[in-house]
Amino acid sequence: MSYRLLLIIVLLVDVFLAGGSLWAKEDTAYLTFQKSAPSRPVITVYTVKKGEWLLDIGRRVTGETRHVYAIIRKYNPGIKDLNRIYPGQKIILPSKIKTTASSTDTSPVNAPTPSQQAGMLKDDMAYPAQIKWNLVKHVLDQIGATVTSQGKYYLPLRDMGQITIDCRKIPMVEFADKGIVFIDFRNQIPDNLRQLVRRTWKHYAIIKVNPQSEAPILLEKIIQASNTHAMIRQEQPLKIGSQPVLQIPASWTITRKSSIVTSLPHAIALWTRPEGTPGLPESLKTYAETKGWKIIELDQDRIIKSAPDDPILARPVSKLTSTSLIDLADDCFRRLGLQTQKNAELKIFDSARDGFDLRVEADLLVNRGDRKLIFMSKKMPDQFLNMLRNKGMEVILAMEGDTKKSILEKSFMALNIPCEVNSFSFPATEKTEQARISISFSAMKISADKKKVLYLIDFDLDERMNGFLSEKMGLLVIKY
Repeated sequence: MSYRLLLIIVLLVDVFLAGGSLWAKEDTAYLTFQKSAPSRPVITVYTVKKGEWLLDIGRRVTGETRHVYAIIRKYNPGIKDLNRIYPGQKIILPSKIKTTASSTDTSPVNAPTPSQQAGMLKDDMAYPAQIKWNLVKHVLDQIGATVTSQGKYYLPLRDMGQITIDCRKIPMVEFADKGIVFIDFRNQIPDNLRQLVRRTWKHYAIIKVNPQSEAPILLEKIIQASNTHAMIRQEQPLKIGSQPVLQIPASWTITRKSSIVTSLPHAIALWTRPEGTPGLPESLKTYAETKGWKIIELDQDRIIKSAPDDPILARPVSKLTSTSLIDLADDCFRRLGLQTQKNAELKIFDSARDGFDLRVEADLLVNRGDRKLIFMSKKMPDQFLNMLRNKGMEVILAMEGDTKKSILEKSFMALNIPCEVNSFSFPATEKTEQARISISFSAMKISADKKKVLYLIDFDLDERMNGFLSEKMGLLVIKY
């Protein structure tokens, strides 16, 4: 076997004897094949040299003279044209080994010495920088994946023996579905061997990764090879939640393809912060986690720990009284500082003027300057309604079919109170032109005066988020 071949050592011992003292001899080997019987063919990875042709290689390595092309196709289905090969190409072939019945030698056959092994990997060779590798392992841990970089892993190949992988040189990542990804940082394993592993084991993969790449790129390669998660570069700001929506300029997102593990975050957002950009307040990170998102902030390949944040207490959302539409309106106008009166008696006819008295009772009377608003829950003749309106009173009939929103909107319009129904967006941090962090939600914005602005909402608001909106942003939010 040529020393230029991949480190594939042919062993002549039974698979079940693989252990202890035998593997202790493999201190420098990181990838070997082992067969269960010496009479069977062992696997060789042959490197094509200039001027060679495939049929001749097949005959020399396998010892076969018939059906050589069929053998080559079986072990190398990725080769589309058997008439076209090129120098340096790796070809997997079975090779015959001659042994004697009396032989008891368990040493590797034709194994080059460590000094001869051109493919040997040294500890000081290419490997991700420690800070980068720490980030990769941290994120993988967050999605329930385990990284193994010690010991050896034995991977049997159907009808071909087994591969022994040294995890010190080729780290192994095991995902929640028991799928395994081996990371070949040094690009030592030939493509056809990777394909062979993938064909034999659907949940196993060997991937080539450049250790000089940025940590998110390393992560993407690893995660995309799994069956549990997907990692995507974010071109647009990430929106978390619905009411309210937290928007952050995430760089990457990692989401689950399946629900195998329910105790972990449904998704992870990686945000590489530009220099000078403020971080995300811890209270907003907590809110994101309630929506299934774990946010990790990065400075290039380094995880940024959250800066100490002023403690923001959870604050229950204030709610308007809603036992009836009349009570709802009364509570709302009181909060706006207006005078209200329930069961107010209104005079329509006066005996001194009209010769008789006629009074009606309004469910609610609201005064705002020279404007008066009357709420009635019972029908009244149009003649009486017109007389009240002629006296400068606005009348709203709270009848069946009216909603809280419609009653409030009609009330604000009648009293000439500025009211805007829209989706409002607020910057969540300073220097928002850089950070692009915002909080948005749908509401009725009520401005009774310049000093008092209310945001009326019709959804449940997280108490931690309400505390942030109140303390950090000075917003008064009330649910109706």
